[in-house]
Amino acid sequence: MVQTLTLLHTILERIEVEDFFRIPASWEEYEEISDVEGLNLQYQDGEIIVTTSMNTPNHEKLVARICSILLNYYDTLDDEDFSVMGSNGAVSKVDEKLRFSPDIVVVKGEIMMKGKSKVDMLNPLIVVEILSKATSKFDLTDKLVGYKTMDSLKQIVFVAQDRPWISTFLRTEDHNVWMNTDYFSLEDAAVIDNLTVLMKDIYKKIIF
Repeated sequence: MVQTLTLLHTILERIEVEDFFRIPASWEEYEEISDVEGLNLQYQDGEIIVTTSMNTPNHEKLVARICSILLNYYDTLDDEDFSVMGSNGAVSKVDEKLRFSPDIVVVKGEIMMKGKSKVDMLNPLIVVEILSKATSKFDLTDKLVGYKTMDSLKQIVFVAQDRPWISTFLRTEDHNVWMNTDYFSLEDAAVIDNLTVLMKDIYKKIIF
């Protein structure tokens, strides 16, 4: 317990001056502090990934806009059940010490939870990440690799908030082969799941 409290104290000190950092810790130590209010804590490869819980207006507007677009689309599919959720949830794997908190998660059918967890989902279909200056390097490298190991994932979507750019990774019929497509213009039409949506609709009222 003393070691865990020291770990938490270190995180609380560093978050005052750093927007993003990693700190070595066991999975057990991580679980003890993972639900501390005001902290965004993820876990990968024996490290806690710490990011500030404060988001920009552009970030929040993009999350709300994309959630609305996806909800409206899935509501038209009467014969299938989809859930679209924001960043208060997390995605994980049954037998691995891995936990990410996407900005948006789409699940098809029943939501499967990890053990007794009330937030860790095991069967994400699509994840969406709004990129920030502090976390984009991590999101586009180590986090992307972690996502690709999740068997249920069909698509990974990265959305820039400082310029019009969306990068999607779509799993092909070959399970370990992903197709990357980038969209750079507001006149482009991005594809998320089976929905084609104009970039200018996603970035509506976003000020760069």
